[in-house]
Amino acid sequence: MTQTAGSRPPAIGGLVLAAAVALWWLASTRLALNDGSDASQRAVGMLLALCLLRGMALALLSLRAGGLHGWRVGIGHSLALIAPAWPLLVLAWNASSLPLTTMALAEGLLLLAGVVLPLLGAGVGRLLRQPDLAEATATLLGTGLAAALWCSSGLGLLPLGL
Repeated sequence: MTQTAGSRPPAIGGLVLAAAVALWWLASTRLALNDGSDASQRAVGMLLALCLLRGMALALLSLRAGGLHGWRVGIGHSLALIAPAWPLLVLAWNASSLPLTTMALAEGLLLLAGVVLPLLGAGVGRLLRQPDLAEATATLLGTGLAAALWCSSGLGLLPLGL
């Protein structure tokens, strides 16, 4: 499968996001080891943060990509944003005390969102038929979804809720 120039920004964004969270996880694990505290809780926190950040990025970008470029391109962008973190997730899950079913549920929900959000964005684009209006509406909806996800994380409603 060849990668087009249009899918590079989400893939690079996914790599940058995974690298930033990995750097935070390594630093916090080192501090936990120096303090003699439980490093597995740092891994669970990293998994939660990565799930939350990728979900918010999906909400902001997938709706807009689906509305502007169609659902196929939007799903491709979603997968390019989600997939780069999978090797890091395996390492962090192995270091954590989190059950595999919980991690699989969270990733499954992210993949489901990566399919549903571009479809919703394509529906918005088809309904409004004006690219500028569709882009603004999809961006507004995505911002609302990202804010709702952020607020739900504070309430412990995420599948990884601690």
